[in-house]
Amino acid sequence: MFDITGNEIAELNDIDLRSLIGLLCEAELRSIGLSPAGVTWGGHQNAKDGGIDVRVDVSSMLHEDHFIPRPKTGFQVKKPDMPYNAIVNEMRPDGELRKVIKDLVDAHGAYIIISSNGSTSDSALANRRLEMKEALDDYKNASNIKVDFYDRERIAAWVRSHPSIIIWIRDKIGRPIQGWKSYGNWAKSPKGVEEEYLLDAHIRLHNSRNQNSSELSAVDGINEIREILHHSSSSVRLVGLSGVGKTRLLQSLFDQRIGERPLNQSQVFYCDINDNPNPDPINFVERLIALKKDAIIAIDNCQPELHRRLSSLCTKPDSLISLITVEYDIREDQPEETEVYRLEPSSTDIIKKIIFRGSSI
Repeated sequence: MFDITGNEIAELNDIDLRSLIGLLCEAELRSIGLSPAGVTWGGHQNAKDGGIDVRVDVSSMLHEDHFIPRPKTGFQVKKPDMPYNAIVNEMRPDGELRKVIKDLVDAHGAYIIISSNGSTSDSALANRRLEMKEALDDYKNASNIKVDFYDRERIAAWVRSHPSIIIWIRDKIGRPIQGWKSYGNWAKSPKGVEEEYLLDAHIRLHNSRNQNSSELSAVDGINEIREILHHSSSSVRLVGLSGVGKTRLLQSLFDQRIGERPLNQSQVFYCDINDNPNPDPINFVERLIALKKDAIIAIDNCQPELHRRLSSLCTKPDSLISLITVEYDIREDQPEETEVYRLEPSSTDIIKKIIFRGSSI
């Protein structure tokens, strides 16, 4: 369930393959505490892109042995295999080294060709790298740039370091894990994950376990919940009346446009109990703990008894899991070892904005 093979990577189409590399780059930056804003990709796969499909441009130094080896790294993403002639033609169309590669040389950057249909032995991989270096030979200071070639097996190895992306891949190739989702439009907003979360300056959240705590605005509550879930072996319960926007607030915890220190989108596994997830959440969490995986588990429409069992698992000392569950408002639902936040209905001003926009909370 938490494994992926090169053969499955090869099943992705051109567009999904390029999106995968973009998502992996974002996940890699998040894993070392950097903003994913330094990753750019987009447009049609066959559009003129200057030789770069996914670009990473950050100011912080990166580890040479990681999948993104340098602060300025360009990925050219191809589904077909890339033998010698294809590599030369890609790097030197019409015999001239691409300008984007020259720029990477001058910036001491890295240039990586990705082929999802390629599956290379050690010797073949070494030959691919040698061919890439030969294509640079006549450019000054060519030794400044790091070049590499990732075949489908290396892509699969990269994916395994960010397990929630496995769910995204399985959805794309038509073999989903029933009921389980990676980060996405869980609240079914009309404009998807890009839709703005309307912040309410009025009181919307308060911690039901701490009677002395002050009530919180939406953004302060989001920040407080995030701070708890940044720590492994933690547990949060979000309750509120039907329709107040609990799932939308849950989704906002991972939105970098809101508040401070958003949760890592690449670590979250989400399910709605009404979708009959298989494996069930208990089994799913037990597997993650056994594999010693860092993860955030988000369970919607989670009954109190299931929450208690999940919280008991996730808060064990050997767990690397953070748990957040969502359910309608049950006043007596005060599970141990859990911070319980109650979400209040929106203010009149926010409701007017929602009606004007014709959207959901």
